[in-house]
Amino acid sequence: MCLSIMKRFGFGQRVMESRILMEAEEMINKVREKQGRPFDVRQLMMSCVANVIISMSFGRRFDHCDPAFQQLMSDIDDFANNVSQALLTFPVLRFIPHFKRMMAKYVSANERVLRFVSNNIAICAQVCNWSIMIIVRCFIKRRLQHLSLHFSLT
Repeated sequence: MCLSIMKRFGFGQRVMESRILMEAEEMINKVREKQGRPFDVRQLMMSCVANVIISMSFGRRFDHCDPAFQQLMSDIDDFANNVSQALLTFPVLRFIPHFKRMMAKYVSANERVLRFVSNNIAICAQVCNWSIMIIVRCFIKRRLQHLSLHFSLT
């Protein structure tokens, strides 16, 4: 099922290649703008990869300066930085204050990312093909159910 969903989004076709090339050109332009000055390439790489995924999922890309997109990148970074292997291995640790704070940050970042996805699904529903939207909604719904089983607060 996942392979068929990815094929509908352009995986293995020229559509995906053009989206990746467009984002690679954007990355090259951003690097040129730095004019040889040092900068953190991690943020740029994360933004470019996210834009490829977003353009495949929602049919449009975001400008790197877009406040909503910058907030999404910040939330994803918070989401990734507040995952603790110890917490994943020993869920009972979530009751210890340090891990409780980490879990709260993780959950709030997760909620903001999901809100971003929901808002973009609503926008896409107005302009996209309904058959693709049904697939996207089913995929996201199952993924959220899977995540909620692993990361419940109670």
